[in-house]
Amino acid sequence: MTFVFFVLLLISAANFPFNEVIQGKVIVTSQNPPVHIKAKSGGKILAINYQPGDLVFKGDILGELENDSNTKDVVNLRANLDTVFNIQTLKDLNEIYPPHLILGNDLQLYYNAFLSNYHHLILEASLNDQSIHDHQMRQELSNQLYSIDSKKEELSIAKRNLEVSETNYKRFQELFNKGVVSQVDLENIEKDFLMQQRQFHFLNQQYYQLTLENKGIHSKLQLSNNTSLRTKRNLEVDLLLSQQNLISAIQKWEDTYLLKSPIDGRLSYFEVWGEYQNVEVGESVYSVVPDIQQDLIGKCIIPIRNAGKLKTGQKVNLKLDNYPYHEWGMVRAKVGSISQIPKGGDNPGYIVYLTINDLKTSYGKELEFHQELNGTAEILLKEVTLIERIFYQFRHLWSSREF
Repeated sequence: MTFVFFVLLLISAANFPFNEVIQGKVIVTSQNPPVHIKAKSGGKILAINYQPGDLVFKGDILGELENDSNTKDVVNLRANLDTVFNIQTLKDLNEIYPPHLILGNDLQLYYNAFLSNYHHLILEASLNDQSIHDHQMRQELSNQLYSIDSKKEELSIAKRNLEVSETNYKRFQELFNKGVVSQVDLENIEKDFLMQQRQFHFLNQQYYQLTLENKGIHSKLQLSNNTSLRTKRNLEVDLLLSQQNLISAIQKWEDTYLLKSPIDGRLSYFEVWGEYQNVEVGESVYSVVPDIQQDLIGKCIIPIRNAGKLKTGQKVNLKLDNYPYHEWGMVRAKVGSISQIPKGGDNPGYIVYLTINDLKTSYGKELEFHQELNGTAEILLKEVTLIERIFYQFRHLWSSREF
């Protein structure tokens, strides 16, 4: 009977399946998990704009931390900064960008530089000194062109008179050589020729001088236009840089003192219960839970021991703390992906992401989803028999002997 019992025990051990399991802590959440909003500055909470459970949208200001600026002034200023370069008068500038805004030490210096550069640009355009100077130069250029045309006409007449005088002088030379005219008559004609020649050269020199002056005025006008354009461009660049610096300073201020919602969802509080409550840097103030739930995932930390047996697609049993598995049953999941290297720190291990189709348990119950459900994950590594597990304990004896 003892022998039969032993044989039956071996047969049962050889056929009885036994799952090898590795356990780890798991957090079940959705692919769009809740966002925790932490304080980036210590101090009092000056304003709480929403209550727990309220629906908030991306960009909504949930609260404000203590600072020396007026939030309304900062928000209005940021909204108006897109109108840069569209203001033409100082009156409009003062209406859109009032000088008395309460911006605090973090923003006031940048705002003053922005206003100063805008003033310079508007004054440059409104005083119109350059336009007056250009108009004067253009008028001078027009008069110069009229003088050139007149001198050109005079030069043409003088050239004709010189040609006539030269022809007359040559004729009298021939007559003098023949003895028809006297020496005195020839000298008189020669004097007239030389006078016409001198007059022609004088007018030609004046014409050349007027042409040079005309080119000089053209060069001055071009240089003046280039200087004016360069001045305007420099002022616009200075204004643009000061605008960008101011926007960057405002964004930094908002990131430090305003608690904004990064997503759409429902608002949840942590340790906050009212205004003027003190918070520390890094303390979680709000959480925004997405209204639209995406696919479920599980993030599990598995110890390094036996982690080499992990494979994608292995079955996983989830025991959730919110729903004791003795009463509710276990949720089924599968191994989705495994980190290539282990996580360091006080609790080293591999990060395993689990694929969860639904929250229906092994008892047929449908669990209600709450963001970040904590529990234990049991990953079924390999199905072996009981006798195989017994022989595993002695396999190293034969292996060491063969080695």
